[in-house]
This record gives sequence, structure tokens and C-alpha cells, in this order.
Amino acid sequence: MGVALKDILEYDDITIDKLSNKKIAIDTFNMLYQFLASIRQSDGNPLTDSKGNVTSHLKGLFNRLIYFKKNNIKAIFVFDGVAPKLKEKERELRREKKIEADKKYKEAVDMGLMEEARKYASGTTKLETFMIEEAKEIIRAFGFPIVDAPSEGEAQAAYMAKQGDLFAAASQDFDSLLFGAQYLIRNVSVSAKRKVAGTSQYKDVSIEYYDLDKILDKLHISQEELIHVAIMCGTDFNPGGIKGIGPKKALKLIKEYRGREDELYKTLDWHSYFTHTWVEVYNIFHKMPVNKEYELEFSEMRRDSIKEILVKKDFSEDMIERQLKGVKNVKTLDSFFG
Repeated sequence: MGVALKDILEYDDITIDKLSNKKIAIDTFNMLYQFLASIRQSDGNPLTDSKGNVTSHLKGLFNRLIYFKKNNIKAIFVFDGVAPKLKEKERELRREKKIEADKKYKEAVDMGLMEEARKYASGTTKLETFMIEEAKEIIRAFGFPIVDAPSEGEAQAAYMAKQGDLFAAASQDFDSLLFGAQYLIRNVSVSAKRKVAGTSQYKDVSIEYYDLDKILDKLHISQEELIHVAIMCGTDFNPGGIKGIGPKKALKLIKEYRGREDELYKTLDWHSYFTHTWVEVYNIFHKMPVNKEYELEFSEMRRDSIKEILVKKDFSEDMIERQLKGVKNVKTLDSFFG
């Protein structure tokens, strides 16, 4: 979600060892999009095998799975299902952005502006069905469980967390907090540095740990009021939000109109921005369908299957062997979180 909630959300910087032996729900679509956008050739095109099939997602996923194994992260990979109807406007906006990015990418290539081309190429990213299936295949080969959500993966992760079946949700977006996950982890990546999208530059990143109760206590608001703050700023279900409303102003408004939300949205002239009601958006965060019959069974890593999957995609067998040899059991560390 593109809402700028980070401006008002406090977090702790942690190191990867603090997550050892903890069950973490991975926002898999979010992660795969990251790989497709960032793992590209010098001209901006994604990595491909000899048949022209995209492999950027597999390259990134293989490295991430190795990383999780080495650090004893009990990753649970959650996949999105059918998007809510209210998300169609956001999906339409994304399609338009991809078309525009593709146009600018081709123009930059024609002009020989390869740095510009690479920047725009990352905006053309599309997650195809075959990529999802390939991702599931290698995740299973590594022995990590998969949960298919009926709709939004962040809602599924939050539900599982509420059931006590996992410690935290891991995503770059903040939706999991809005759906009620107690803990959110951002920037769980292989490197402490991350490439700046569309450039060859790198920046330092830390693992961010968000505690919902601490956030709400610090802001002096409830979980429900945090949802209203997000709605005013704009969510995937009301993209763009209310003109001129950022998170700090939204926070001030929800406190001023506490218990009078309908009056607040009338004052903000909601219907001049959206054809659906604010209640419909709000209810999405409370009534999102979830899979209650999931299984979280971890299994042994199947090295031969991993090699078979990747060698078919022209990955170096020596590289695969070298990476897999570095994977060994990690002793459980004392819990940082109590």
C-alpha cells in the first residue's frame, strides 16, 4: 500500500539474529515484485533463461530462501488470492503506470540513455501466473509451508498472528498492521544494502520492527482510528485519499472527530473523491475473508529437487551446490522479544 504511514509510525532497528527460530509470515507477492523490479540486466531487462523465460524472481527467491535457512527463520509464505472489488481502481492505476513506464523505457533505449531505461524498466514489472507456480515449487523444495489466502495476503497473515500461530508479518507495506497484526517486520533482506530502484546506487537499510500496541499507545489512538488515518491518506481501496491530507493531519483530524467519523468524512467531502462509501473501505479491514484451514508444516529441504528446478532455468549447478553447502542448522537463540 502506498500510504505514507511511516511518517507517524515508530519502530525499532533489529538484527536478523533476533528473528531466529521465529515463525514469520512472508508477504510473498510483495517480495516477488521486489525481485522482478530490482534484479535486472544493465539494459533494464529482467534476467532470462536460454528460452527467454524470466528468471529474476527465481534468482531473488533462491537467495532469500538460503538466507532464511542460514538464519533459522521459520518463514511461512502467504500468497494473495482474489483482490477485493474495491481494489480494481488501484489495479487500473497500476496498469496505466506500467504502460507509461514501458513507453518511457523504449524511448530511453532508442536514445541510448541506459540509466534512464533501467529506471523505467523497473516500473514495467508484472507478476505472471507461471512465476507464482515456479515460486511455490522452489519454496516447497526448501521445506517452507505455503498458505493461499482467499483474498489479501496481509489479512491472512494478521489472522494467523492473532491465532498465535506465528510471531510477525514481514512485508514492505503497512497493511498487516491495519488488519491487526501485532508485529510487522520490514526490510528482511539478504543484504544490509539495497539497490535504489531504477539506478545502480545502493543505500543502507536496517530491519525495522513495528509493535502495534506501542504504536497505538504512542499516537493515543485505537486500532480502528489507525484505519481511519490510513483511509484519509489513501489505501489500495480508495487510492489517492483526500486531497491535502497526510498522516499527521489525518491523525489530528481523527482525534478531533473521535466517535464522529461520519461527520468527519462529510466535512472532508468524501463523495467528491469516491463513488463508494468510507464504510465500505473501513469494513474491508474488518471483514476480509481468510483461510482458516491452513497448515504450517515445515519439512526437510530437498536439495536434489532444488537443483533440478534451477538447472532447468540455466542456473549454474556449481553455484547452487556452493550456496546449499552453506546451509546448516542454526542453534536457537534466546528470545529477544520475551
